[in-house]
Amino acid sequence: MKRKLITSAAFSSGAKFTSRIIGLASTLILARVLTPSDFAMIAIIAIVIHLFDILSHTGAEQYIVQKSHLVKDDLNTAWSLDLLLKSLVCLFLIFLAPLIANFFDKNNLISAMQVASITLVINALRNPGLLVLKRDLDYKKIFYLSLIQRIVSFFVVIVVAVNFRSYWAFVIADIVGAIVFTIASYKVQVFRPSFSLLKVSEQWLFSKWLLGKSIIGYLRAQVDTILVAKFFGNIQLGNYHMARDVAMLPGHNILGPAIEPLLADLKDYKNDPVKLGHRVSKVLSVVAFIVVPLTAYLAFYPKLIINVLLGDQWLIAGDLLGVMSLLFFYYCFLLVIESALTAIGKVKTIFWFDIFSLIVVVVTLLSYLQIYNVLSLAVWLRVSIGIISTLLITITLHNLVPLKLMQVGGALLLSASLSATSLFLSDWLTMKLELGHIMMFLVSGGVFCTLYAVIMVALLPKLMGTTAKSILAEFR
Repeated sequence: MKRKLITSAAFSSGAKFTSRIIGLASTLILARVLTPSDFAMIAIIAIVIHLFDILSHTGAEQYIVQKSHLVKDDLNTAWSLDLLLKSLVCLFLIFLAPLIANFFDKNNLISAMQVASITLVINALRNPGLLVLKRDLDYKKIFYLSLIQRIVSFFVVIVVAVNFRSYWAFVIADIVGAIVFTIASYKVQVFRPSFSLLKVSEQWLFSKWLLGKSIIGYLRAQVDTILVAKFFGNIQLGNYHMARDVAMLPGHNILGPAIEPLLADLKDYKNDPVKLGHRVSKVLSVVAFIVVPLTAYLAFYPKLIINVLLGDQWLIAGDLLGVMSLLFFYYCFLLVIESALTAIGKVKTIFWFDIFSLIVVVVTLLSYLQIYNVLSLAVWLRVSIGIISTLLITITLHNLVPLKLMQVGGALLLSASLSATSLFLSDWLTMKLELGHIMMFLVSGGVFCTLYAVIMVALLPKLMGTTAKSILAEFR
């Protein structure tokens, strides 16, 4: 069983990592082919489609995976309910597309949103037998399905974008990828679904809270982009969207996946608040030594990073990335805090926190944007609200589970000092050299990381009264 668990975890993580790498590669290529206005259209379409997808979320995967005894009617009901809701939501979106496009003042998006909505139905048609594979920890087939889908989508989006120079490339690629995955799902699983709603009441009783949490959580994460789309032009929205993506790259692709398994570890300490508090404090301290230097580098070299990754047409994104780096900073700590709250069964606390954060962000940004039209200040407001909200939920956790705040604060101060020293030395060295943008990015990044690692390995064990080997063992 242990071997099977490790293997399934490896394939699950591999699927996510491969998908993110391919997605990152396509974004970096397309940033030099399409314009910021195209990415503005992509951002709006993605937000709308994902929101309507969540509105039709039945929690089928969680429902099937958690069941002790699974029968055929469970799978048929999960598939039928998902197909029914997503079909209705697809029709609803097709009808509402003109109103949504008018809200964003983007009437040219009507047909794109209507066509993109078809992916909801195509995804709902996937073989529900795939859920049995997940339930049985057999992720190998799912990994290959995801890999094939991503590769096909990658080539389609690149070919269409290069030839037609339009945001339609993403719409077409998503539809083709969804069709490929759905057809292939029936090749790898012998189960054949039939329409049935026999278990619908049982599944809805399980799923209704998941739906509410998903909607609020998604709106909280995307409301700033929605408001930027409403109050600013295409070029500013496209740059905002890309700067946000670049700022969150380390969080979504490195630290996020690394923090995900934390819940399984923390739940073992839920009956001992003191030990749990010590455990969470150690994790927060480790996260500080990783997050702070990455944030510092993003904030110090924003224009260089954007120029190298995206090209010189993304000047506004370069101006925004420095502030956006703070989104990544508090996001990683928030993941740990929410994992700890989930481990002690305080899911409702997270739900109310999401609602509170959503209301504050909407009220604050709406009030500001009604009067002023400065995007950089709006970003500062969004980041400030995020940091304050994270501090508040940390205090909430501390009242339930005693954290070692001095330890975490010391880790933040020490990592900030090490980062500042490393940045000063790397900047001083690179200024002595005449380098192009790419070489400047590689040299500055390499020197900064090396200096930070060397100083930390030399200094940290002495401050903690231990050895580097002991710290590494604790980290593992």
